[in-house]
Amino acid sequence: MSRFLGVDIGGTFLKVAFKEDDEIKTEKVAVKDIQKKDYFLRSLSQVIKKYNPHRIGIAIAGLVDKKTGLLTNSPNLKFLEGLNLKEFIEREFNVEVFVENDANVAAYGEYVYGNGKDSKVLVCLTLGTGLGGGLVIDGKIFSGVSGSAMEIGHITIEKDGFLCHCGRKGCLESYVSSYGLERLYCLISEDRKTSFDIINLAKQNDEKAVQTFEVFTDYLAIGIMSIAHIFNPDTVLLAGGIIENYPMVLTLTKSKVEKLVFPLPLRDLHIDTAKLGSWSGAYGALALAEIYSS
Repeated sequence: MSRFLGVDIGGTFLKVAFKEDDEIKTEKVAVKDIQKKDYFLRSLSQVIKKYNPHRIGIAIAGLVDKKTGLLTNSPNLKFLEGLNLKEFIEREFNVEVFVENDANVAAYGEYVYGNGKDSKVLVCLTLGTGLGGGLVIDGKIFSGVSGSAMEIGHITIEKDGFLCHCGRKGCLESYVSSYGLERLYCLISEDRKTSFDIINLAKQNDEKAVQTFEVFTDYLAIGIMSIAHIFNPDTVLLAGGIIENYPMVLTLTKSKVEKLVFPLPLRDLHIDTAKLGSWSGAYGALALAEIYSS
């Protein structure tokens, strides 16, 4: 009887997917004082002890060095930078562990369990606090030589544009993210509102909010055009809180991509929403443990 555990590490919760035989259970674990390494490691250890898996997959926000296993850069989990989770868990529990960037893992989750099944070249974009990107080619995660591929949020689309959280200017993420949405709305309306409020206003057909999403999807379509012309994917999936709460983003983006992408890559391109939503990382981590290692 094989047991596989997937854990998606976020800024507030651990999202867990556990598979024993053919049954999958999910759980959301709140971590007290998650910004303290000791509390975090204790909570993660309790989850592992509870499920006692044979293999573990971990999805984590940030860049994971493929050669050393270290988390080298994580804007939202800075307290974990420099930690080798794979080494820690394998030493403590004597179990095989696979650690990957959360966007890559989300894409893999959609490939195995979601809307990306049978895709040859699958891209998954997560529109949330930031802009994450994952790529699966012929059933394998493409993470590059060192593990830093598909940082699509940090391609430059505006010279001297908005300041990005990474410290550079004009990154795609600084326009296509929750904070990018807020900036665009402020630019258009000369008023400050949260992304949540902007989405609700757009649902009510507020002129400024609707206009903001027009500009937002202009930039998103440009990003997808770049992806289409470089990777020629057959599937691009959009995930994250923004599109979950305002599905019109998909309709607007698709119509704009059709006008931007060359006819040949456009012919085989299918754009859709992610099926697993906020659980794609946990399911992807489960798939890492169950399938990717075999």
